[in-house]
Amino acid sequence: MKKILLVLLLVQALAIRTAAQDIKITKFERNMTSLIGSMDPIIDNTGEACAVIRFFVRDEGFEIEPNLGVLKTDRKTGEIRMWVPTGTKRLTIRHAGAMPLSGYELPISLESKVTYDAALEMTEAGKAASGLDMHFFVGAGYNVGTLSGPALTIGLNISHHIVELDAIIGTNKTDDLYFYNSSGDAIAAYNYKPIRLSARYGYEIKASEMFSIIPQIGGAYNSMTGTAVGTMTQNGTYKSASSVSGLIAVKAAFNLSKNFALHLTPEYDFGLSKDNVCKLVSDNDDTFKGWTDGFNLNVGLMIYF
Repeated sequence: MKKILLVLLLVQALAIRTAAQDIKITKFERNMTSLIGSMDPIIDNTGEACAVIRFFVRDEGFEIEPNLGVLKTDRKTGEIRMWVPTGTKRLTIRHAGAMPLSGYELPISLESKVTYDAALEMTEAGKAASGLDMHFFVGAGYNVGTLSGPALTIGLNISHHIVELDAIIGTNKTDDLYFYNSSGDAIAAYNYKPIRLSARYGYEIKASEMFSIIPQIGGAYNSMTGTAVGTMTQNGTYKSASSVSGLIAVKAAFNLSKNFALHLTPEYDFGLSKDNVCKLVSDNDDTFKGWTDGFNLNVGLMIYF
């Protein structure tokens, strides 16, 4: 009885896995402006010029098999061009580790010398099965908090594991700060502008195709460069300040399309270390008092490749 139950469970699991769709074509349409098919015609064995299908892909591991074969294939980064007979009706698409998309019926009839655009991608189930979901992204935004200014991001997403590097260029600056020696004489005067470089790791949780939540942890290097005030600055010891802080954040990403997303990222920073000048700055300037500890909010746009 136990063996029968085990066999039934295995059959059910296999049926569920077989029913899952790993590969999908999200667009198939005639390109009204492309001249690829007419400028570089390929003649099939019936004497008729082929149609051209351009598959736009993120991953280069796809293998595409039209039911009447292919007369020419041209692979480029992010694109696969195929010259096929006009009688082509079906496609079979394969990817290592994923269930093939078999017998896909073309939604329109192909015409000689005409170019057709198709968008080809893996479903979430297919990405998990193949383990090849990887893409780069860049972002631009604005940070609001003790440190305010434009923010730039570069990152890599590998199967929902995300590593990114960020830079924030502060637009706010300190007041004029004066430094004194033990005799009470002013030996330096600077005002400071900050910049912050951070590295963080996060894991993407897909709430839906349109919305993702990414908890993050990381660290930041905070630096201030001083501009001399007047002519009394004589001591370069106070020209720069730096500190190191840790951070925790939660990025909410609103996916506008497969290539663009808006994000809203609240973050909390906690100071780990400060040099002596940074301590003096944060102790004596109201704007940057405790500037390595506290909440920040970053908003912006991310572009995926």
